Amino acid sequence: MQRRHFLTASLAAAAASPLTGARHKPVSPQYLEWIRFEILNNSSRRSLLRFLEETVIPGLNNEGISPVGVFRPKYGAHGSDIYMLVPHPTIESFLTAWDKMAEVPAYAEVADTSIQAPFYERLSSSLMVAFSHMPTVEVPDAIAGKPGRIFELRTYEAHNMLKLNRKVEMFNEGGEIQIFRDTGLHPVFFGKMLSGANMPNLTYMLGFEDMAERDKNWATFVKSPGWAAIKDLPRYKDTVSAITDVILTAVGPSQI
Repeated sequence: MQRRHFLTASLAAAAASPLTGARHKPVSPQYLEWIRFEILNNSSRRSLLRFLEETVIPGLNNEGISPVGVFRPKYGAHGSDIYMLVPHPTIESFLTAWDKMAEVPAYAEVADTSIQAPFYERLSSSLMVAFSHMPTVEVPDAIAGKPGRIFELRTYEAHNMLKLNRKVEMFNEGGEIQIFRDTGLHPVFFGKMLSGANMPNLTYMLGFEDMAERDKNWATFVKSPGWAAIKDLPRYKDTVSAITDVILTAVGPSQI
């Protein structure tokens, strides 16, 4: 993969506010790369997952990039596609990791021959910066390694950057992330989009044992006193213009 060297130092400034709560030592927010592989067929998907497991993810881990998530939609027309979450510790990692990967002999060997039987039809990616109050990707203890676990990926679009920033504030200083934790909506990441489709937007992922837990805990959240205290505050009015909601499952080599 080739990196698009379009980012400047201004992106680094977007993640300058470290978390200083009791749960964590101060940490600089990660840069979250979300990759979509559009798959040709079942054989291609198997080959891609093997490549990710045997070569790509170990290589990323060696660069200090972990945990790497690999997912597939549970429902819908794009159920064959594969998604990968790559949490870069710095913007420099995002800019250089894949060039470094191309120099790894095991990667180069497979990449040089896969042109005869491509793993995917096309690839697209977006870049987010993690929220200050959840600066790193988490693997929720409640679901770690459980077969059948699901992940909910939600994208909130906004009319403009002011409204988006206020929704981000609602999750951070407003306490919505903590309300999620308290009501069993197990966070995996929260990210503000820096480059991608349908901007401005934010995207977050939650994990659950199954759909039954997902439905039960969302109902708990909606009825919680914490949500009732913030949901109608004038400052946060009209901060979301559209919501996209996708249910995913972890596949193959996923570390989440």
